[in-house]
Amino acid sequence: FFFASKHKMASFRRQDILSLCHLRNDGRKQNEIRRISINMNPISSGSVSGACLFQMGLTRVLACVCGPMECARRSDERSDRANLSVTVKSSPFSSTNRQTKSQSNKQLLEIANDIQNAFSAAILLHLYPRAAIYVNVHILADDGGILECAINATSLALINAGVSLKDLVCACSSGLLSDGTMTLVDVNKQEAFDSNVYKMSVATMPQRGSVILTKLSSRFSLKELERVLDSATTGCRAVCDIMAQIIREHHALLVAARMGNVNVSCNALTEAAGENGEHENEVDGMVLS
Repeated sequence: FFFASKHKMASFRRQDILSLCHLRNDGRKQNEIRRISINMNPISSGSVSGACLFQMGLTRVLACVCGPMECARRSDERSDRANLSVTVKSSPFSSTNRQTKSQSNKQLLEIANDIQNAFSAAILLHLYPRAAIYVNVHILADDGGILECAINATSLALINAGVSLKDLVCACSSGLLSDGTMTLVDVNKQEAFDSNVYKMSVATMPQRGSVILTKLSSRFSLKELERVLDSATTGCRAVCDIMAQIIREHHALLVAARMGNVNVSCNALTEAAGENGEHENEVDGMVLS
């Protein structure tokens, strides 16, 4: 009983401290995005043209791109542009919420449709006539912001696959409190389920200064819409800076590998194999310098 009451008091004091400091439930300020972690080489497979593992806070999404390649069916070919196909799947362990199969499938289809609409406006599809580009998105962990994380992962996966884009596509969400006193950048799952927070998801092309996707969870007045949109675009610019830095570092490694600046560490295990004296070699790994 003593430990249980002590635990409740500790959690209660933490919420009090956060509220007194005007911080959100995860300790962030109202204009801060969650911590971002990016892996541009999560999969080494010949069947995948490009992939990216993108993590925003506790939300983790893996995006894989196959193509441009020939269409599986001739009826899918278009003479003037490529055919873009997006599939979204969710792992059983990605969320603690238990939804019916129909509800989960409907949500995943909406996310796939939003991703396809966003990148249909960003990819130079006319450069790949009669071709197909397949995008597979896998949700590994869900702590809010699945759509935004999936769009960012898809954008980097397309760049990794060498697909031509008009601009880097970045996405971020923003929320407005019901009393209109505060806007929140990069809404997490707990905030999204709060009935006092109205959320909007935005995808932009920052260098072109254009918005290619908006998704609202509630109605906004014109002044409220301007506030939330400005907050979301600010978050998109912050995400864009991180993504651009990761792209520069990734391509610097590729250039170093092309120039031959590669160190290969080998651990040779020499064993006598019978009378022929055969040797067995084991390669530990490869490090780019």
